[in-house]
Amino acid sequence: MKIAVPSSANGGLEDTIAPVFARAPVFTIIEVENGEIKDVKTIQNPAVSAPSGAGPMAVQMLINEGVDTVIAPSLGPNALGAIQAAGINVYTFPPGIPIREAVESVINGAPQTVQPQVAAPAYPIPPASAYGPAYPIPAYGFGYGWGRGRGWGRGGGRGGRGWGARLGYCPWTGMPSRRTLRWLYGWW
Repeated sequence: MKIAVPSSANGGLEDTIAPVFARAPVFTIIEVENGEIKDVKTIQNPAVSAPSGAGPMAVQMLINEGVDTVIAPSLGPNALGAIQAAGINVYTFPPGIPIREAVESVINGAPQTVQPQVAAPAYPIPPASAYGPAYPIPAYGFGYGWGRGRGWGRGGGRGGRGWGARLGYCPWTGMPSRRTLRWLYGWW
């Protein structure tokens, strides 16, 4: 088992756990066989000064080292997603604890703790329509809208009044046109 721990200063078993994971200056990597510490090495973190994406960058470095367990105080959502995708076990310890104590408690069977990943919203989100807006638009006739232009065509461009004006509805207010309804039906 290879355990990676973000270290506060220079790394090693005598150092303490850093308060951050991805921006820790050094990672201490401990190789454990049969419940005993076999090898300890430190690796400089290339993601310390990365402008963005430090979590996945640090996780990729640990994957390249063959790490299968991580001890950290907390993980950001991007780093946690990358760790879970890689199948790495996560143990959470508060910052400032000596690395030797944390590693020995993991070797002796400390319970594994994982931060919950940010979940998707519980309510269903309807898919967006490919043919127009998702909200209903009150329209009358065949025109493209409430155009106030000069054309009498089928709402051609931005100016047509549309067929709504011919069917007895005012294209601006959406109310029945008295003149057209009187002519069509003899009302009013």
